Amino acid sequence: MDKLRLIQCGVGGFGGPWLKQHASQSPDFDLVAIVDVSPAALKDAGDAVGLPVERRFATLEIALDKTPAEAIVTVTPPAVHVQHARLAFARGLHVMTEKPIADTMENAREMVRLAKEFKRQLLVSQNYRFRPAIQQLKRLLAEKTAGEFGHGHIDFYIPADFTGSFRETMKYPLLVDMAIHHLDMVRCITGRNITRVTAQTFNPAWSWYQHHAGLKMLMELDNPGGPPLPLSYSGDWSAHGRNTSWNGNWRLQCASGSLHLDLDQITLVRNERWGKNPTSEVIEPTPLPRHEQVQTLHDFAQAIRTAAPAETSGQDNIWSFAAVMAAVRSAEERRSVNVAELVSG
Repeated sequence: MDKLRLIQCGVGGFGGPWLKQHASQSPDFDLVAIVDVSPAALKDAGDAVGLPVERRFATLEIALDKTPAEAIVTVTPPAVHVQHARLAFARGLHVMTEKPIADTMENAREMVRLAKEFKRQLLVSQNYRFRPAIQQLKRLLAEKTAGEFGHGHIDFYIPADFTGSFRETMKYPLLVDMAIHHLDMVRCITGRNITRVTAQTFNPAWSWYQHHAGLKMLMELDNPGGPPLPLSYSGDWSAHGRNTSWNGNWRLQCASGSLHLDLDQITLVRNERWGKNPTSEVIEPTPLPRHEQVQTLHDFAQAIRTAAPAETSGQDNIWSFAAVMAAVRSAEERRSVNVAELVSG
């Protein structure tokens, strides 16, 4: 099968590994051009993958004028995604963005609308979904290995230093830029949408971020025929001490036991009342044929070829992003917020 022609926008920072490890190595895509506002990033990235100088561009608009392509992937700050989507969709190209889908709900809704209007695929690279441990937890809950799921909690504590990047100065860096992964994983693992959030953000006294690196949040998950299911989240992107993994540490409480993801190890724990007759079983994740961005790029290609939306299509992913934006509104207005209100606008 012929490869699809791909333009990558953003090749500095996270875009560098994206280009070298994924876009230039994909069996589904042929990298035909790169775009970046930084001449130095264009030179370094282009030289690294052997892309001719005439295929390196300062803007997407010029790249589209000069280079035939079927699709773009934009690994740029969230505010740029909608600009690239407008250009690409209008030229008949398909679009994949890094997470989060956009910087605002208005822009996210516009991107989803444009994809529908131009009959093109929009996909968000929520790569954390496609990790063995996450897919294993999803299967364990679906198979009710520990009984019916009832509630849960996630901890996330890593002292991440993004000095010099947009994350250093952005508003709500943990909530908007990182917790989008965890909230998307909640939807993936449980198979349920987040319907309501109550959030408090804060910046610890020792934080090196200019805005809130800490987060406490309560989510409600949909539960047709019953009350919403609660799931809580606690995190700090400036926390020294004992780290979690990037996936976070999870406890999923079920009717006959609990499932734990702790430093990427899955454990099933059972006992009787008062903790009698405890058992603990480590469950090894089933290997995946494709991981993370390799999977999302493959899904992108399949969506283009079949005209069937991918698992992390813009239309689906807007529910993950809306949960994050509902949490932002909750923190700012000090109230609980219904997620569906933001999805519909």
